[in-house]
Amino acid sequence: MSSEGEESSYIVARLLSGLKEVYTFKELEELLGVPAQVLWRYTSYSHFPERQTAKKILDAIREKRLVERALRESLVKEDRVVEEWRILFNPRILNLIGYVVWKFYSGLEVDIVLTYPERNAGLAVVVAEWLLADVAVASERAYGNWGKLLTASYTSGERGEIIYLHVPKDSIEKDSKVLVVKSVVNDFQSLSALASIVEQAKAHLVGAVAAVALSNKWVESMSKLGIKNVRVLMTKEDAGFRVNL
Repeated sequence: MSSEGEESSYIVARLLSGLKEVYTFKELEELLGVPAQVLWRYTSYSHFPERQTAKKILDAIREKRLVERALRESLVKEDRVVEEWRILFNPRILNLIGYVVWKFYSGLEVDIVLTYPERNAGLAVVVAEWLLADVAVASERAYGNWGKLLTASYTSGERGEIIYLHVPKDSIEKDSKVLVVKSVVNDFQSLSALASIVEQAKAHLVGAVAAVALSNKWVESMSKLGIKNVRVLMTKEDAGFRVNL
């Protein structure tokens, strides 16, 4: 991702729209040095900032770590992760997550964003939009109208059973580059099945992203799989939650 791309008027407007989940226009005015009325125009997409203004806004967002602060306040309440649906059905938070993933994987070409379960589809769509990629969603149900399927299984410690995942074969093209995304994980055991599906498709798994990890068990899962480029935005540690951006 070039600095020119990140400082584009459209990108900055989208970022401001996401930040509005946590900050009022008055607060953003004080933090960014831009009048609230002007910020309203940007977030409503009726006007877009000029290049120099966009750079000024982005520099202030970085310096004050507003994205990190917004994600922490939105994802964690009283040292507990908010209900998953509050993440998955909040367009502004999904937009901020999409921006962060875009920054993480700017050096990698991503063709397909793969997710599981189906409730994570909205997250996958937003991330895919940022990355200009397609979307594939794995399901525990094998739908008859999907045609030929790619199928893999994993053992869920949480559910105490073997889970089978299915994806339409034509949803992941050969040699495509695949990024797995998920909102909340514990041990991330399902990634082994998703990696197997990508391998069956003769595609390439370039990384995996989770918005929140409830424990450090996912680290062991990633070590066993040997998957590189794994990112967790927020982790729970002895001192509480911290945002890793």
